[in-house]
Amino acid sequence: MPFAAPRLMPKSPTLFALIVLIFAATTAVHAQNSPSPLDPTRNLSATPLPAHTALPEDYIWTGGDITALGADHNKFPWSRSELRVAPHFFRTHFHLAALPKDAVLYVAGPREAHVFLNGHRLADFYSNVDAPIGFHVFHASVATALHLGDNILAIEAVRGRGVVSATTSLATQQLAYGEVLAAKIVPARFGEIVPALVISDDHWRSIVGTPNSNWTGAAFDDSNWKPVQSLGPIESNVDFFQWSADAGMYGWPGYLGQSSTLRTLPLRPIAVTHIFSGAAKFFNLSALTTPNPSAPFSVTNSSSQQSTDADAPSLLLDFGREISGRLVVESASPTDATLSIAYGESEVEAMATGLTAGQQGGNYLGTNLLDVPANGVARGPKSGFRYVRMRFLRGASIAAFKSIHAEAIYYPVTNAGSFESSDPLLNRIWETGAYTAHLCMQDGVWDAVKRDRGRWAGDLDIEGRVIATAFGDHALMQQTLAALVPPPGEFVNGIPSYSALWITALASLYQHSGDKLFLATQHDALMQILATMDSSLDTNGLFDNTKHRWLFVDWSPGLYAYTPEARIGTQFQYIRGYRAAATLLAGLGDTAGASRYSAQADKALAAIHQFRDPNGATYGATWQLSALAVLTDTTPSPAIWTDVLAHVKQDAPTDQVVSPYFNAYVLDAMSATKHRREALDWIRSYWGGMLAEGATSFWEAYDPRWPKQDFHAHLEADGKTGYYVSLAHGWSSGPTAWLMEQVLGIEPTAGGFDEVSIRPDLAGLQWARGAEPTPRGPIRVSIEVHTIRVTLPPETIATLSLPFTGAIFQNGKPVRTIPAESGTRAILTLREPGSYTFSVKEGSNL
Repeated sequence: MPFAAPRLMPKSPTLFALIVLIFAATTAVHAQNSPSPLDPTRNLSATPLPAHTALPEDYIWTGGDITALGADHNKFPWSRSELRVAPHFFRTHFHLAALPKDAVLYVAGPREAHVFLNGHRLADFYSNVDAPIGFHVFHASVATALHLGDNILAIEAVRGRGVVSATTSLATQQLAYGEVLAAKIVPARFGEIVPALVISDDHWRSIVGTPNSNWTGAAFDDSNWKPVQSLGPIESNVDFFQWSADAGMYGWPGYLGQSSTLRTLPLRPIAVTHIFSGAAKFFNLSALTTPNPSAPFSVTNSSSQQSTDADAPSLLLDFGREISGRLVVESASPTDATLSIAYGESEVEAMATGLTAGQQGGNYLGTNLLDVPANGVARGPKSGFRYVRMRFLRGASIAAFKSIHAEAIYYPVTNAGSFESSDPLLNRIWETGAYTAHLCMQDGVWDAVKRDRGRWAGDLDIEGRVIATAFGDHALMQQTLAALVPPPGEFVNGIPSYSALWITALASLYQHSGDKLFLATQHDALMQILATMDSSLDTNGLFDNTKHRWLFVDWSPGLYAYTPEARIGTQFQYIRGYRAAATLLAGLGDTAGASRYSAQADKALAAIHQFRDPNGATYGATWQLSALAVLTDTTPSPAIWTDVLAHVKQDAPTDQVVSPYFNAYVLDAMSATKHRREALDWIRSYWGGMLAEGATSFWEAYDPRWPKQDFHAHLEADGKTGYYVSLAHGWSSGPTAWLMEQVLGIEPTAGGFDEVSIRPDLAGLQWARGAEPTPRGPIRVSIEVHTIRVTLPPETIATLSLPFTGAIFQNGKPVRTIPAESGTRAILTLREPGSYTFSVKEGSNL
């Protein structure tokens, strides 16, 4: 992928130090201006389920002609919107005993639809296949076309244009490819939610090809048409909510598109900017940001001409932080209104006007129409955003709005984990990482809430640690890992290294949860994934990639696609996966499997040694391969630190590119080589850099050398540049777990914290304290220069490594310890629950 030329940074240490001070001051200003708490759901008590009944209408399509189910489905990628565009024809019968005063037809799924009711052409619908959203909801009034008795609804449809979905779920694939039709007729005015007269379901019939000319009428015999294939009701499957596949369903009356696990929270904007009234006038703008306003916000349009999107009255809402959710508009007018809305994770993304998503010209979901029913409620598409650009196109001469707010969608968690230290910047980084991971806890643990809104094993390897340490939640990780299991012979997410990372994520989950029952349910999946990995090795245990699989280590030059470095990185991840598998299998009592994969890990490690540099110590100069070497080699060379990792920085054009995702492994390697202070400095510089640039969640990609003006347009990830790049990506949350593991020093060493290692390390801080949730209760650690306090829950054995030498006291009494780490630390074992205070009078090494 192309990478932007990094901005030249000064080489003078004095000048660079000055820049760091300015940088820190900027970060402090942004932190002061950020909302507190950052996570708006943090202090919420348990909330009830939203009052919502799942909608009964089905997604349907022509049976026997579904791309996702075809053996040749790979010939028809989602990005080729010109393929598979033959019209499909659908019919259904329904009976009316009385005629309603009002009736509205809703159709969703196709890019193009021609609707006939009782033989009469009722409406023609079209959507632009260049628009980012795959399909939209169309609606039309149909009351005058209905008959007493039997009615025939007939639809000619061309599939939706399709959106990306890297998943093995056939339901998601079909929806994302646009091969679905949802339809219903509601006996009410537009936007009203009442039981339908007819809905799409498995009673419909369909064909592909040209039917007889009278196919739309009551006299036509459709008994030879095949019954449709139904995917089930449109809200019945969480796989419908993945990958923005259902983004276009926002206009469907009553549609929420979320599982019953999730909750919602209304949020007011904190500011309204970019106000343009044009020929209109805005009244009571403060009502948008004020609770319980005395008068509603309204728009008065004095122009007799209909506004275009470019010259319509407009404004920009700022919600103060990244959120996962949607816009909600509540009308206080007796007339329907039409708005256009555009989301943005950054202000510049929301204000962008280009049609195509992914580059600087357009925001990710594009600009979309929002039809607001009279005195009713309309919701925008679900996504991740901070800003919403609104333009008021059509409506009453005086259009009033009861409320315009965001509806945050969140997974309820207990904020059982905590971290606080003498460094406010690190505290903010910990909180931001936790919030980033929480945002991504939706209907599955997703990579991000804007893009991709999907399950990725590599992301889980980082996010899972954060979720466990910050929230102690394990159910959503279990659901996500189970959903990621591929068919036999395939790699997780189609990427070899991600199969290994599925295993390491499972191992981390088990260490934190201790849920052996769930682990047992994944035994067969684990063995299947291991078998696929095994099949990609040569006789020496080396990943040979003879099938030319696309590889991924990091979004950095040479570390993805078909490069030697990507192959080496995949080998390293395999070693990590094999070792984790051996541990998991041992925990399940599968001693033969554990022995086999322990040996497989050793064989793979021996095979990779051939790629060492001539000095026999390092694996090239990349930070990524060097970090993996430290994390996999049982005796990594000190040269990996001195020659490579000691030089991790990004202040010169020649410095390397690394993503926030892989930086988490770099931090792990730094601590593994006993360089925690340097790791803390890198956290402050790198993740603190995002905060200094205004981040309220951590970004998919970052490099402090990238241009700062219109910063979002210059971010680079996933082979693209611009607003396509996510500003809330779970794989970037790594420091939150690292601070718990390496400063507080809490790491489980047996499933469910039966045993735990506690190795506190201030690494230059004056003090630190926090808590990590466990199945038995929290483990609390408080560290000061000469005092450490630890609280253990029941049934937990802790190996405590104190950074003290000299006379050590436990709860005021001398205690015997074992020297460790060349005499710089003292080891003892705690076997009883309770609170312990350790102090030393001399020889502190903190």
